[in-house]
Amino acid sequence: MRRRKCYQFIVIVCVLMYVYYFFGVSDYMYTKSFDTEFHYPLDVNIQPLISKVLNNKKPAQPPINVYPYKFLTNSIKCMTLDRLDLFIVVKSAMGNFDNRNGIRQTYGQEKLIMGKIVRILFFVGIDDEVKSPLQKRIDEEMAIFKDIIQMDFHDSYYNNTIKTMMSFRWLFDHCSNAANYLFTDDDMYVSVRNLLKYVDYEAPENRIVMHGSKRDRDSVMLHHEGQKIIFAGYVFNSSPQRFRSSKWHVSLEEYPWNKWPPYVTAGAFVVSNRVMKIMYAGSLFVKHFRFDDIYLGILAKKIGLEPTHCSKFYFYKKKYSVEGYRDVIASHGYDDSQELYRVWSEQYSL
Repeated sequence: MRRRKCYQFIVIVCVLMYVYYFFGVSDYMYTKSFDTEFHYPLDVNIQPLISKVLNNKKPAQPPINVYPYKFLTNSIKCMTLDRLDLFIVVKSAMGNFDNRNGIRQTYGQEKLIMGKIVRILFFVGIDDEVKSPLQKRIDEEMAIFKDIIQMDFHDSYYNNTIKTMMSFRWLFDHCSNAANYLFTDDDMYVSVRNLLKYVDYEAPENRIVMHGSKRDRDSVMLHHEGQKIIFAGYVFNSSPQRFRSSKWHVSLEEYPWNKWPPYVTAGAFVVSNRVMKIMYAGSLFVKHFRFDDIYLGILAKKIGLEPTHCSKFYFYKKKYSVEGYRDVIASHGYDDSQELYRVWSEQYSL
């Protein structure tokens, strides 16, 4: 009897230890308050640093987050344009050939909206082999369509922040003249018509909360007259996932606070010209984080920019109906190019 109770005790202890470890109980217990204790490197007011970068002056502190990667291809799509209404950045995985072709046949067509100038490029990384069969197919695709920017980092889920911010860098250096920029994954349905209607007439302007002393605030010029401040999409307010088996597990060492800053889901979001430049300049002074939507949320928090929630962006796959999609800007879950074409064609014909 005593031996049996001993075994039962050991089993119970083991189960409790497993649950304690598996569900990250201690991580939840020892998190810090986001509302009262949040800070993130660089632990300074980065607004004056951003202002210096935007004005081509040397900032008081050197950048801490310059990604050591190169662009293997380039494009001149923006160079000959005096005006550009929308630039579409599609974050694509190397092997998603059907997705890219589906986009080219639908919302990626650049002359869809009369009177509006739209351009699109796909951004991809590389695989492990220099001349793999996959890379050869990519090379063939680039030769035909000339719409892919390839960068020399490994194309993987946990490198999405690198892909996003390298895209920002390319835009800052090579396409800084668009009024607005849509960032989207290659498995999204997008209505360019609805997006342009939103940014032109419906989007409320964000504001940038100025930090620091009055002298610091007076020296920062993040608002320019006549330039909209828009950072919009589906906004989440959530907490870090501490379950150790989760794809999105985050340790206390990586992020010790109990909440994320408000963030826009990275599947699709839109920024205005001024915000693109501010976010790129700010990223130079904000430590890397491996989830791109969270990183952009942290970056926005550091800048003093609050994202705008737009209910016309869907982070999930909205059930299709003709009437239900009339106002949709973006919806997730369209990795079937034939389905994308069917839905987009029906909506475009309305």
